Amino acid sequence: MVTEYDTALDILKKSAFKVTKQRMDLLKYLATFEENYVSVIDVDHYMQDIYPNASHATTYRNIKEFTQLGLLEQRLDNGQLYVKFQCDFHSPHHGHFICQNCGRVIKIESPIDDHLESQLTDYVVLGYKLEIYGLCNLCRNDDQVTD
Repeated sequence: MVTEYDTALDILKKSAFKVTKQRMDLLKYLATFEENYVSVIDVDHYMQDIYPNASHATTYRNIKEFTQLGLLEQRLDNGQLYVKFQCDFHSPHHGHFICQNCGRVIKIESPIDDHLESQLTDYVVLGYKLEIYGLCNLCRNDDQVTD
């Protein structure tokens, strides 16, 4: 069975970027964040723990390259960059429901519908981002138990 990590590694191998041990370790680590965002600072700390002589710039550059390849999704929150592993390599145009309690990220389909498209006839849509915030079913149920 082909995993999302295998798909990401295949994309990396077919790209112009070298497949190094450091990049593979970074990709493997980031693959654990399919349902949560992680701060780039935390990713850098992790990489510094296993590669103490690696530069911070290398980690940040690799994250940027992974994002350009579509291996990572990113978001800015209070001026800090967060990334997560791509949750759907076959449908990159999707949105996320983000739980404001536990941080869990749930993929939601978000195609541009006819109504929205009709409002944009004079424009070319190059991309979009949909994020909906609230409480996930687990946190909502936990909240109901304590009430």
